[in-house]
Amino acid sequence: MTTDERVIAQIAEANPIPDSSSPTVQDRAEAERILRRLLEEAADGGQRRRRRPRRRHLGILVPVASLLVVLVVAAVILRTGGTSTTTGSSPGGGLSLTLRAEPTPQVPRITAAAMSRELAIIRRRLRTVGRGFAVTQSGASGIVVTGPAVGAAERARIVRLVGQTAQLSFYDWEANALTPNGKTVASQLLSQNPAAMTISDGRASGPGTPGAGSLVLYQAAKLAAKQPAQPLSETQSRKGPAYYLFGAPGSPACAVVARANGTLPVRGQHCLLSGPDSSLTDLYAGLPAGVTKADSELVTVPQGTVVLQAANPSASDQIEPSSPKAEFYVLKDDVAVAGGDITNPQPSTDESGQPDVTFGFNRTGQSRFEAVTRQVARRGARVSVGGETLAQHFAVALDNQLITVPQIDYRQYPDGILGGGGADVTGSLTPQSARDLATELRLGALPLAVRVVR
Repeated sequence: MTTDERVIAQIAEANPIPDSSSPTVQDRAEAERILRRLLEEAADGGQRRRRRPRRRHLGILVPVASLLVVLVVAAVILRTGGTSTTTGSSPGGGLSLTLRAEPTPQVPRITAAAMSRELAIIRRRLRTVGRGFAVTQSGASGIVVTGPAVGAAERARIVRLVGQTAQLSFYDWEANALTPNGKTVASQLLSQNPAAMTISDGRASGPGTPGAGSLVLYQAAKLAAKQPAQPLSETQSRKGPAYYLFGAPGSPACAVVARANGTLPVRGQHCLLSGPDSSLTDLYAGLPAGVTKADSELVTVPQGTVVLQAANPSASDQIEPSSPKAEFYVLKDDVAVAGGDITNPQPSTDESGQPDVTFGFNRTGQSRFEAVTRQVARRGARVSVGGETLAQHFAVALDNQLITVPQIDYRQYPDGILGGGGADVTGSLTPQSARDLATELRLGALPLAVRVVR
């Protein structure tokens, strides 16, 4: 038996499956290319393996009857997705992620330049995790990430690192937060509307936290769905509508979701079946097994309105957006300062020793930060009447979740806060998440949104 035959036989013996294919000319050509590469690497006496680690290549999954059979099945495996990307592992048992890039208000079209920057930022982010990761483009908008085998916790961290847009947004809180009647908090403060006052002062827990005027997701999405769509603007954080699918309280669909999550349905509460999503096709594809389109209620949040999860001050007990315990706020999507306006973000600790991220502003960011804090401070002076002090706030959100909603003391800062000294983000951060957030912000927000396909 020749060296070539021994290599083929070893590969086939390790990966036996029956042959059931009819090859094309293109299949044979592709398989020949793969086989030549395999044989060349086997013939070099292992020199390349001694020089550097090498991922295992796609096996030829068929008992060897002839060289033609080997070539045929290699091509069939390529064509039918024989790699293990659907399981989140590469052929060598390592990590494999498939992503899809999508437009944003800042980059409304997927261009070659935008994809190039997208890939470059993801590569730089992954270098902070370790070596051995490869990031390649697949088609016009697909991205494939492969790397060494990792545990479940580290895989989840990598998914967040490569998939998170890292879109840091500053909002004027009262000017954008909506009460259940659909009006802004700011427009109802002088009349002391109870719902507006609650969202503004935050009661004992602070503005933007659960229970301080927040809503369950279904209520928040329905409130947001009533708002008129707004023309696309660079001050928006999202392009196009966001879609949600909900199951009715006590429905079999909600029971299916609860079992999958290891929880119990909440009496009288709608459950999230799929979403939020920018694509109806993907939204329905995300329905749990056994749940159909007819079992769900579609809720559409128009462009210009966002649903943000309430800030959770406990870093050790984070609440997933899909959890029945999660609370939400509805805001007009008018971003005052964006992540692209900040400079030199670094992990640090606040005055109480809790993890935070500090950063400065570029010239544009400094101007915008000073403008929004001046607006907030002056409104605080205007609505504080009759001896009552009603401090006003700006909100900091990261990728659809409120991080913190700090107040501006209009007596100390009557014309807002100068941005020359920078700012910091504190809240529900751990030392690791603070480092990751600083990395994402330092390397820049992804120009395009990213969806993890598998």
